[in-house]
Amino acid sequence: MYKPILLTAAAAAVATAALSARTLAADAPPLPVRHVLQTAQSSASPNTQIVVSEVTFAPGAKLPFHVHPGEEAGVVKSGALVMEIEGKGTLTLKAGDGFVIPRGVAHQATAQGETHVIATYVVDKDKPLVTMKP
Repeated sequence: MYKPILLTAAAAAVATAALSARTLAADAPPLPVRHVLQTAQSSASPNTQIVVSEVTFAPGAKLPFHVHPGEEAGVVKSGALVMEIEGKGTLTLKAGDGFVIPRGVAHQATAQGETHVIATYVVDKDKPLVTMKP
């Protein structure tokens, strides 16, 4: 025999929120993907290393505000990127444009179409390369 399932108002609200969160997550563009190409000891200090990577952004992908434990220098290899740098404003970068982010400065980037960036970091060893900001 069929018995209907009755949801309380609270249970219905939780179910609706879960479905909305799932829909929002499904609609969100993917995060960029960082491929480390090379890591080497820095001559600046025995406690620092150089990390060279290629960061691939799908169209519309966004890397939220984050910091690095050292400097980042990069160049847009292809595509275009809108980068917000704390205290510096917004930059629109296209293929061939470069950028430098000082140690600990929060920044975020959003791709304008498929975008590839070559980034070089001079960072503290044994610390995460990226720390997301809340």
